[in-house]
Amino acid sequence: MKKINILWMLIGCLFLVTSCSDDDDSSAVASLQVIKSDVSFTAIATTGTIEVQSTSAITAVSNQDWCTVTVNGNVVTVAVPTYTGLVGRNAVVEISNTLDSKVRVPVSQAGGVWYVKGDDAYGLSDEESTITIPVKSDYDYTVDLPAWITGEKVKEGYNLTLAENTTGNARKGTVTFTSERGAKKIVFLQFGINDIAGTYEATYSVYGDNDQLVEETKTFKLVQDVKNEELFYAEELSAIGGLVIPLKFDSETYQLSVFAGQYLGHIASKEWYLYTVVTSKAGYVHADAALAYSAIAEFDLDDEVVMPSFPFKDEKGFSFATSDGTIKSYLDGLEVYVFKSQSPSFSGGNALGYYDMFKNLSIKKVELKE
Repeated sequence: MKKINILWMLIGCLFLVTSCSDDDDSSAVASLQVIKSDVSFTAIATTGTIEVQSTSAITAVSNQDWCTVTVNGNVVTVAVPTYTGLVGRNAVVEISNTLDSKVRVPVSQAGGVWYVKGDDAYGLSDEESTITIPVKSDYDYTVDLPAWITGEKVKEGYNLTLAENTTGNARKGTVTFTSERGAKKIVFLQFGINDIAGTYEATYSVYGDNDQLVEETKTFKLVQDVKNEELFYAEELSAIGGLVIPLKFDSETYQLSVFAGQYLGHIASKEWYLYTVVTSKAGYVHADAALAYSAIAEFDLDDEVVMPSFPFKDEKGFSFATSDGTIKSYLDGLEVYVFKSQSPSFSGGNALGYYDMFKNLSIKKVELKE
């Protein structure tokens, strides 16, 4: 009989332990748990939420100043500002209830992408043209345009359309892309064959006292030929009144050239025949019509009004035969040369010498076309 009582006591204790264990598990599950969260953000300022299940009121706190939280019932709202860093960042939101239960929820914000690819400056012809600038941005951005350039966002980036330039002069405009990450400026220049004519200042060297080179400047005009738009005439560059020097412009290379061996006119009273010749650094004078003293258009984009300048120089050099053999040299000047006959030949005393010299010639437009 005594053994039976002990058995029943053991069975009662077992039921008691089992009952207490069930109550503890039920309390732990129901106290605090995360149901849903949406707190993985892009770089743009936005909000997300964390929804929890709790048997009592909750509070929430973030471990980072840039990540702020507010609580409404069982919903925690997480707010992040726009982030301009390249590498993502992280925070932790800790949620607690009055039963001292806690859960920790990770928050992430990705780094933002912002780039405007392309050159700092583009040179284009006077014709209407469209160019696509590659742009990728996680941020809203604005584009500041001059009146003669229009633009639109496209899948590849941003299309810019430059209207035809009919001003008769080169023109430049600055396009500025701006976002929260910064700004990118691109300069656009329109220049073509119809922007060349106008008033120029020439800088060059001549032989002065003791055959020393001295620098001079002179103002002259470039006038476009009525029939051949690629042909221009330098008026008032030569000291001979009425004499004009022809130059040719290449629209593909933006190169202005004066060729040797070009007949310029005849002074009957002196029986002078005038031709263009070019000089070489080796100290020779050349009348070969295949030789050209050339310059490629250059621009100073820092100037408020852009003007083309043409620094004449020989980049490649050339070879020519002399009594001492073949010589390699570079062109370094233009001359108006005088001959006895209507033939630019240096034999038989036909060459009388130069009348005008323009060594190391450089010209820059100084007045707008009228």
